[in-house]
Amino acid sequence: MNLRALLTCLMLVSTTEITVAQKITPGLHHTLDSLMKKGIQQDPDTRKYYFTGYDYKTLYDWDQYFEAIVQIHMGKPSGHIINGVTIFLDHQRPDGLIVRAVPADRKHDEHIKPFLCQIALLVFDHYHQRAWLTEDYFKRLQKYLDYWLVQLDGDQNGLSEWLSAPHSGMDNQHERAGWWSDRKSEGVDLNCYLVKELRAFATIAERMGKPAIARTYRLKADRKAELIRKNLWDEKSGFFYDQAYQKNRLIPVKSIAGFAPLWAGIATKEQARRMIYDQLLNPQEFWSNWPVPALARSEPGYSTTKLPGDLGCNWRANTWIPTNYMLYHGLKYYGYRELASVIAYKTDALVSKSGNREYYDAESGNGLGLNPFWGWSLLGHFFQFEDQARHDITRFNRDGIR
Repeated sequence: MNLRALLTCLMLVSTTEITVAQKITPGLHHTLDSLMKKGIQQDPDTRKYYFTGYDYKTLYDWDQYFEAIVQIHMGKPSGHIINGVTIFLDHQRPDGLIVRAVPADRKHDEHIKPFLCQIALLVFDHYHQRAWLTEDYFKRLQKYLDYWLVQLDGDQNGLSEWLSAPHSGMDNQHERAGWWSDRKSEGVDLNCYLVKELRAFATIAERMGKPAIARTYRLKADRKAELIRKNLWDEKSGFFYDQAYQKNRLIPVKSIAGFAPLWAGIATKEQARRMIYDQLLNPQEFWSNWPVPALARSEPGYSTTKLPGDLGCNWRANTWIPTNYMLYHGLKYYGYRELASVIAYKTDALVSKSGNREYYDAESGNGLGLNPFWGWSLLGHFFQFEDQARHDITRFNRDGIR
C-alpha cells in the first residue's frame, strides 16, 4: 500500500471510530482530579504553591506548559499556573540564567526551556488575568529570553544550542544532543520553541503597551524561523534535523524533534507534505504500532529499553503524550485534520489501554515510567475533546504558512 492509500485508510478510521463525548465524563473528571491533588507542592524558598506531575516534587520547565493546559481543561483556578511561572522567575540569576528545575540541580546549570511566555499567554487568554505579570517580571522574561539568544548562541549564527540531551527534555537522545555539558546540538526543537516563545513575548509586550519591544522580538522570531527553514531542512530525506554546533552540518538523527516546525508553523507547505508522507506515515520510520515514537524505527538507537550509558527517561522506541500533542496541533494547522484526528484517537486509545503513565512503549502500548502519573500525560484524555471542538489552545499570532 502506498502512503497516499494509507492516509485514505487512516482518514476512514478517524471518521468512523471516534465517538467520544464532547467532554470527559464526570467519573473520569473525578479520577483525574483525585490524581492531580497529589501534585500540589510548596516551594520552600518563595513559599508559593505549585503543581507538578512528579511524586518527588520537582517543578520542571516544559512540563508545566502542558500541565497548564490540563489545568485549564479541568477547570482549575489560575494560581498554580501563575506560581509555576513566577517561581522560576523568582529564582533567576543576575545574568538571566534560570535553572531548568526547582529545586535546582546545581551540578548542571542548564537554562530553562523556552515556554514561560507561552504559559503566561495561556493565563492571559483563558483567565483574563494580567496584573500578576508586573514590570519586574516582564524584565525578567526579557532577560531569560536574551540568555537563550546570546549566551546560548555561542557562534552567533542565530541558532541556539542545547547543552545536553537531558537539557532538551528528551533525556537519552544522546546521538543528537550529547551528554552533560557537551553543547553539541543546535536543536531544531529548541529553535522552534524559541520562535513561538519570542512571538509570545512580543504579544505580551504589545498587550503591555510596549510596541517597540514587540517589533524587535517579532523580528528576532522571523529571522530564526527563516534560519530553521533554510539551514535545518534536508531536502534529500525530507526532514528537519539538529545542526552540529560550530560545524555547520546536520546531525542525521531522525527524532520526534524534527516535527517541531509543524507545531511552530515554520515549515513550508511542501516541507510539511514531505515530512508527513515520507516520515510520519512511513511504517519504517515513525508510524509505529502506537505512534508517534520519539525516534524513528530506522534509527540504530530505536529501543524499547534504555541503552548502556543512557541518562534519565527513555526517549527512544517510546511514545510521549506532549510530543503527540504538539504534532497533533501542527497537523491541524497545516490542514491535515483527518490525520490529526487519527493521532487524537490513537493517543486516547493508548491512555485508555495502559492508564496514566509517564510514557508508553511505541510497539506494545504498555505504560512505562511513573505509575500512576498525574503530570503532562493527563493531556491524552483531552485530545479528542479539542479535536471535536476544533480548538487550538496553543495558537496565537502565527504567520501564515508559506
